[in-house]
Amino acid sequence: MANFLLNLEHMITNISEIIWPIFIPFMLVLGIYVSIKTIFTIQPKLTKPSKMKFKNMIGPASISLGAMVGTGAIVGVLGAISKLYGGGQHNIEAMVAWAMIGAMIMIPVSYSETVNSKIMKKGPREYISDLISPKLGLFYGLAMVALMVFGFGGFQFSGIDSVFTIVADQFMGVELSLVQRYAFIVIPVIAIVALVVLSKKDDIFMNAMTYMIGTALAAYLLFATIFIVKTAGYLPTYFSGVLEGMMNPVNAGFGIPLGFILGMQKVLQTVETGLGCLAMSAQQSDSEPREAGMISLIPSIMTLFIAIFITSYIASYGIDAGIINYGTPNDAVYRLSSFFNTASSVTGIFGLIVMALFTVLSAMTTILGSYYYLRKLFKKNAVNKNIVIYLTLIISAGTLAIFGANVVFEAVDLLLFVCCAMNLVALAVFVTKTTKELKANAKETLEKLNNKYDIWIHDNKIGIDGGAVYGGYLYGVILDVHGIKDYVYV
Repeated sequence: MANFLLNLEHMITNISEIIWPIFIPFMLVLGIYVSIKTIFTIQPKLTKPSKMKFKNMIGPASISLGAMVGTGAIVGVLGAISKLYGGGQHNIEAMVAWAMIGAMIMIPVSYSETVNSKIMKKGPREYISDLISPKLGLFYGLAMVALMVFGFGGFQFSGIDSVFTIVADQFMGVELSLVQRYAFIVIPVIAIVALVVLSKKDDIFMNAMTYMIGTALAAYLLFATIFIVKTAGYLPTYFSGVLEGMMNPVNAGFGIPLGFILGMQKVLQTVETGLGCLAMSAQQSDSEPREAGMISLIPSIMTLFIAIFITSYIASYGIDAGIINYGTPNDAVYRLSSFFNTASSVTGIFGLIVMALFTVLSAMTTILGSYYYLRKLFKKNAVNKNIVIYLTLIISAGTLAIFGANVVFEAVDLLLFVCCAMNLVALAVFVTKTTKELKANAKETLEKLNNKYDIWIHDNKIGIDGGAVYGGYLYGVILDVHGIKDYVYV
């Protein structure tokens, strides 16, 4: 079994290393195209200005934050930093710059996918099925469930396992075996999740998500503020590392900087932009398209700040202080343990408690969030059927997280590509077709107005045709907010 998991890990890694250098330009170009068409063409014609209502923010923002802000914000980013360090780029801070560059392009995609899904009144699986193929829609649904449960969920189990393993070792002097970690850590987590899911009450689910993520974020941001203030003298070194790393990147694949690849992977993994998650969360409320789009930016920006900047800053400080050493072979437990030690070296026991609290609570919200997405993707299934499927998958994810963790981590990168590619292609198809329809409708309307009516009203204008055509030209006048003016229609 161990050999099978190892071979599977290597195969997934090799595929990812080939795909990602090719995928990044594709993703960026397609993301820019979708965003420009949505914001400047589709939005003005098919949506109306709307104000953000607090009641509409709670549900989608809680679900999105709960699903986004998991242990991947720490464990996943630390894994990328370790890989970057192992690749020879010791200025690991550069990943922040690469991630921010990618985010400037991909964050508008978050807004666009939400706006378009509200216009279509469909989730990603539905509009992929309608715009491209029902089979592809089904494949997307299966891939997303695998990503959410095995990928993101696996990260969470690994994070929780690492926290309790560290606590048991450092404070109790007990070294837990794999079987003990599974029995005393994974199974209780599954039991708690099962109790919430089996309740079948959305209000309990939403309240659990809201309070858990609220508590975790408040404590973590307080800790981060204290840490940065107390280490303010290190900030110039940190930012110089960002610049130096960008100027001297480690190359991989087709010459694309490794830091950029890892940075983009973390943007997708932590912010979930382009995956369709935000579009599904938006269906939770009756908000208008523009309002839903703005709400989607809140968890995206907050998660990016927490995951990329704060995590990388603490890790950079730890490396500089000699607390973290990525030059030797390491695993998730070591990475998290050394990260915790860095936090406690500056903020004492407070930092250690907050880090442990944040890791566990954010992990729980992400695991619960994956159930919400499964329900949305397979909403035609009976409730009990979805519960059975979800609990079966969660048990499998928890098992893999303990006995084959690296397979889970590598699978995330591959599934990110699959889900994002399908969703972006479908959105590109939608904006292309919609743009053509809007142009055709506008031309047809204008032709009808000018050919059939002497007096017409259109687009906040009142027109009076002259009724005489000379050499193919129609003369008349138009009255609008700017007053009366002559016009010539060819």
